[in-house]
Amino acid sequence: MESTLKLLEERGYASMTIEQVAAEAQVGKATVYRSWPNKAALVLDAVRGRLPDVPTAETGNSREEMLSVAKQALAGFFGSPEVQAMLPALVADTVRNPELRRRLREEIIEPRKARSRAVLERAISRGDLPPDTDISLVLEMWAGAMMFRSVYFEDSFDDSVLSRLVDATISSPPRLPRTGP
Repeated sequence: MESTLKLLEERGYASMTIEQVAAEAQVGKATVYRSWPNKAALVLDAVRGRLPDVPTAETGNSREEMLSVAKQALAGFFGSPEVQAMLPALVADTVRNPELRRRLREEIIEPRKARSRAVLERAISRGDLPPDTDISLVLEMWAGAMMFRSVYFEDSFDDSVLSRLVDATISSPPRLPRTGP
């Protein structure tokens, strides 16, 4: 996994090969292929291994729970030096590789989004967010802000920044479009 992440950072997804990963890890190519059928599966496992768990513990405090998701699941990932180094190459390669983009979305993004969604749904059920809160948009806005900062800025996601992000969500959440008359 370390060799995969290192080469992904150095060469990008498109230029990295299984052979290079095997050489970097000092194992045979067949050893790699025994565990992963292709490069996409290997890269997804390497990236998944870097992901902190999405906290879903119920504390009774919606702000605290939302802050935990923002801090641990998103900022913890996007703020890590390894991810900051490899993320631009991986994102760029998803433009040229729709299969990689699809697998990243289905195998990593959507399952994590579903776990984060549970925290926001609890906030809605407690009345801390309006019932028409667009949960998907909230989570995409959080991830987008953190991804932008991790790619273009070197500063970390301190508690103050994350608190402001969560507080902005609570005070003015994006809402689902109205339907009907």
